[in-house]
Formats: sequence, structure tokens, C-alpha cells
Amino acid sequence: MFFADVTFLMRNGLRLKPSERMPAVRYTVTILESDRDKNNSARNLVVANLYVSYGTAQMAGRGCMVDPDIRPFKGPGFLLSGIELETQRIDGELRFIEHRQVWHVVPVERQAYE
Repeated sequence: MFFADVTFLMRNGLRLKPSERMPAVRYTVTILESDRDKNNSARNLVVANLYVSYGTAQMAGRGCMVDPDIRPFKGPGFLLSGIELETQRIDGELRFIEHRQVWHVVPVERQAYE
């Protein structure tokens, strides 16, 4: 777990122009392994999650990516690339949507977060 300023570089699998990107937001980032017995992929997955802190014990999820790869970036931080998972209602049914996502991640010290 670490703190980072994260910028989403894609939306719905499409690259965003710099003018279309939202400013970076500070998140708690976790990268963990998900046991195949606890997911529906029938294999172990590496999962990166973004959380926003609401007080000392409450966290709200803001992004989920599976099979993340770290990519170099010219400048501060690095790129985290993978498959983003999100839920959407389509024709009245809740469905999982998977698409490519890239996050620009700039780690920050914890003191700067508080």
C-alpha cells in the first residue's frame, strides 16, 4: 500500500487527449494477489486498486485494474497499465465491463497526504 497522485489516461478503453484528462487525485494504491478461489477468473490475478480515504477507517474504491504492468515514464512516477474492471447497468442488468486502462502514478510521502 502506498499513496500516490493518479491521473487516468484512458476512458472506456480510449486514450484521452491531455485537454480531456481530469487533474491528478491523491489515492491509496494497493497491489495484491487475488486467490483464484475468490474470483470468477479461475486463476490467480494481480489486482491494483485505488481508494479514497474518508476518515481513519473508511475507504471508498475509485478504480480496479487486473494484470497491471509497470511501464517507464519520462518524468516523475510511472505508468500502470492493465485491464480495468467496472460495473454498468446494460438493458437493466448489472454487467462487468473490461477495457484497457493506463494510470500515471506519482508516489507521494505519507506526510504530504495528511
